[in-house]
Amino acid sequence: MNTISTILDELRTVCSQVSEEEYSALVQLLQEDRTFYFAGEGRSGLVAKAIAMRLMHGGKRVFVIGETTTPAIGSSDVLIVLSGSGKTAQTVHIGESAFKVGAHVFLVTTNRDALSSTWCSGGLLIPAATKHRLPSEPSTIQPLGNQFDQSAHILLDAAIIDSLQSSSLQEEMKKIHLNLE
Repeated sequence: MNTISTILDELRTVCSQVSEEEYSALVQLLQEDRTFYFAGEGRSGLVAKAIAMRLMHGGKRVFVIGETTTPAIGSSDVLIVLSGSGKTAQTVHIGESAFKVGAHVFLVTTNRDALSSTWCSGGLLIPAATKHRLPSEPSTIQPLGNQFDQSAHILLDAAIIDSLQSSSLQEEMKKIHLNLE
């Protein structure tokens, strides 16, 4: 139980250090009537898929980059990319490609410099540890990029909840949830 307590303390610390302005910008973006695309690699990609699913449950039109049924992104669409480093080759390529067609590209990362990339329209800086263990990153008992991925999941899930506030939200989400189980 000590490990669980330590991880929860780490996540509380990381999440409490996120900029309220950046978080509010994400909530506002999620409230818009747009088509949302999600991308990420490895565990960050799995978190992106989980968040995409939750946003879809909230009634939004959502796609995941790399799925066979994902259509082309357009100028009025939003791409949300999760990447601890913010500089992996695939992340940069996808971000640049979306930016070139005029899409709004929102990066969730630990790398402040990546947020000033020309292809990045906005972002959420999460001050978490990554697999690189840079001197500026917080300490963690967790391996690799767990702290970033877990923090991203919590923050993005919370942003969806904040963006979809409604008394009938739970009932609406139940209607949209998969019924072929």
